[in-house]
Amino acid sequence: MYTAPLEDIISAHGIHSMIYADDTQLFLSLKPSDRSHTLPLLEECICDVKQWAVANKLMMNDSKTEVIHIRSRFAKIPAMPPLTVGATSVEISDIARNLGVVMDGHLSMCTHVNNICRSATIAIRKIGQIRPCLDQHTTERLVHAFITSRLDSCNSLLYGLPDSQIMKLQRVQNTAARLVAKVRKYDSISLVLDDLHWLTVKKRVIFKILLLTFKALNGLAPAYLTELLTTYSPGHRGLRSSTQNLLQPPTKNWSTVSYGSRAFCHAAPSLWNNLPDHIKKSNSLDSFKRVLKTHLFKLNIHGWKI
Repeated sequence: MYTAPLEDIISAHGIHSMIYADDTQLFLSLKPSDRSHTLPLLEECICDVKQWAVANKLMMNDSKTEVIHIRSRFAKIPAMPPLTVGATSVEISDIARNLGVVMDGHLSMCTHVNNICRSATIAIRKIGQIRPCLDQHTTERLVHAFITSRLDSCNSLLYGLPDSQIMKLQRVQNTAARLVAKVRKYDSISLVLDDLHWLTVKKRVIFKILLLTFKALNGLAPAYLTELLTTYSPGHRGLRSSTQNLLQPPTKNWSTVSYGSRAFCHAAPSLWNNLPDHIKKSNSLDSFKRVLKTHLFKLNIHGWKI
């Protein structure tokens, strides 16, 4: 009965999925008025997934199942009822981990940012204990391995966050830079970052999104990213913009800028179209990264809301 691929069984219920080696994620969009018939559909889909797992000699761990309801903080939406997973009643969680990223119901990313700051601060403290025994090059390699890697991991999801959140991460980077350069706390951090040739946290977010955009436009990214981008075409008219390698911004179909403008399909065209032509026309990934980093270093983005 359950010989079909798991993806086909899930999609038969009209539900989207992401399937990994030991994790299956189900997600769907619904309106408050649709709950009465949509939530039972989700429970039925989960039941079919359990039966598929049993038929294929696998076991689904009901106690590890998490459900999160993502909605705008501006919308007054009543709480969702618990979902039934087998014999377990699963309450709606305030936060859930998704491939290492801690997501909350309002996509504020506060918990995720705080977790990064906490783990990076511990790493800075441990490196600081052995800093007198290290030269600058070795210290910088340790910082990149244990601190910068945390700041850069999935950082494209930080696009559009308030500066108050971004500055938490920037303070961590500033501390790491002072540790590498062995400068005092009150010395100018801008000069230190320039000497180390480090992009600030905000610029690193922009760099990551533009890098994903370049890969998507050149066949180096997964199809699900490429499908989100549309090359701008002015129609039959020979406009100058037709040779500028622009992207078509999506039609605005969201009610709040705080959420809609953070989506990759909106952020990528907005940032890409503002790049100089010589960067967009780079002939390789390495050359694109090199000229983009140089461009961002020279660019003053103070006050930008990314």
